[in-house]
Amino acid sequence: VSPAPLGAGARGMAAMVAPLFAPPRRDAPAMAGGAAACRASAPLDASSRCKALLDQLPPMEGSVKYRRAWTIDEALEQHQCLLRQHELQSQIGHNRMQVTKLQVEVARAKAQRAAAICREMVESAGSGDKAAAQAPQTYRDVVQSARTAARDLRRMLELCEHEEKDSQEKTKRMQQEIEQSNQEMVSLREAIDDVASGGGPVVVGMQEQYTTGKAAEGSSASAEDRQVFYCSDCKVGGHGQRFCLYLLKRPNWKIYPSEKWFEDKHGQISHCPLGKRGVDFADETYFSRIAMHIKGRIWLEDKRKLYEFVPDLMPLTFVIQDQRWIGVPPSSEDPDAPPMPWFVKETDRNWGTSVVCCALPEDCLGLARPNATYVVQKHIPDPLLYHNGEKCHIKFYNLLVGLADGVTWRLYTYKDGYLSISPKAWSPTDLSKETQVTIIRTKRINDWDPWPRVYPKCQQGVVEVIKRAAEQGKLEGRNKIQFEIISADFIVTADEDVYLLEFNTGPVLKDPDDSPDVHDAGMVNGALHIVEPWDGGTEDLWDLALECKGVPPRPDQHSAIDDL
Repeated sequence: VSPAPLGAGARGMAAMVAPLFAPPRRDAPAMAGGAAACRASAPLDASSRCKALLDQLPPMEGSVKYRRAWTIDEALEQHQCLLRQHELQSQIGHNRMQVTKLQVEVARAKAQRAAAICREMVESAGSGDKAAAQAPQTYRDVVQSARTAARDLRRMLELCEHEEKDSQEKTKRMQQEIEQSNQEMVSLREAIDDVASGGGPVVVGMQEQYTTGKAAEGSSASAEDRQVFYCSDCKVGGHGQRFCLYLLKRPNWKIYPSEKWFEDKHGQISHCPLGKRGVDFADETYFSRIAMHIKGRIWLEDKRKLYEFVPDLMPLTFVIQDQRWIGVPPSSEDPDAPPMPWFVKETDRNWGTSVVCCALPEDCLGLARPNATYVVQKHIPDPLLYHNGEKCHIKFYNLLVGLADGVTWRLYTYKDGYLSISPKAWSPTDLSKETQVTIIRTKRINDWDPWPRVYPKCQQGVVEVIKRAAEQGKLEGRNKIQFEIISADFIVTADEDVYLLEFNTGPVLKDPDDSPDVHDAGMVNGALHIVEPWDGGTEDLWDLALECKGVPPRPDQHSAIDDL
């Protein structure tokens, strides 16, 4: 086979992709040197040039993947990006197939040439032409060359088939994502039309022109009569979007798009459901039939406030404000007292991000920053340690629900939980964070031997906190249902007594997509079923621990929404 046609084919392929990719140079071998020069130029033969060109082509793999859109703008932009990506990737796939097919043709030409040489040798030997007779080694070389060419052809055919199949599968996936994006835009449009025509919920506290439920128009429609429920992600943060995603797994929940609401003087943008409409669930409480934030939660998450009404459940606590002790400071320790670390914690920060340790109470003031408030606690004596002497504490999960009557509170505790275990064996004289501060959820707690005995004590501790907070009016009712998943940190003594350290109103939660082996899908689904029951749900491992009455809510004083 003459090299000229193959070179022309390679040039044609290079021209096809020239706007994006530059093929390798095709320097012609020098005329002098004969066969040696040809062997030296082997990397630049037709098959090598095809391979080099294929290596330069990008893979047919787009960076834009379909993701759920929460606003009209997001949906439109994503749809346009997916269409453009499909166009570009299809061209890339076409280019790769053309080069791969050219490789097949090169391999086929080589195989045909090798087969022709074999036939010529056989025919020459059969004719008795002594001049054409070849040495045995020559015959073996020719046969081996034919076998190699045939093997290369089979490999190129398999590669071509694989490339074509891969291209078709990726094209199909891109088309499916485009269709998914298109259906999403249709669904958002239908949601807007339905809510605008009165198919949305009645949201207590909203101004009449913004609440869209048919019941607001005087009809008898209620939440039970409605067939479709709507959620919006208003980008407040926390677990709002996560709860939306779990609700959307139910067959009758759909997204209602959100939009920019207003921007404050610091450039912080707030969002609301499109048209400031009320929806069944949103992380912006004003627009939501179900509130995902407990009113009065500051009494739980602020360590100083928490100590004010449950000092008997927590380690002895002192307060530093603006680098000064508030109230009675801790006494100096006896020089003969066994060493025990002291912890200095900012009152409004959790997850151990602001905890520092020191050896003596006199050192605590030096760890405080100006204009900040801290609680100071001494390490509990004789802590219960894990198997190899590591410090550990319990992540105890709770679901607090305030009913729509504004007075009734229900507390559920989760029968499973987590241990946070330090990476180093505990010592009272080692003040390193790795030894003294346990933050990360290390493992499930259900196989920890003390858990069946400790769980009721943790549960009773949280029951007492919620009961006091409700009775004292620290937890404030609303005229609609409100809920929150809250974790409590407990540390256990060697005698299996428990001390409450703090509450986290935005605890760590893991989803199966991010953490397939250890996740909290059952916990979240169970909590949402308790708050908003449906036929396909269960309460999972949630345990009703308390129902109590609180102080009736004060009349809501809502500002005009247009003035917010």
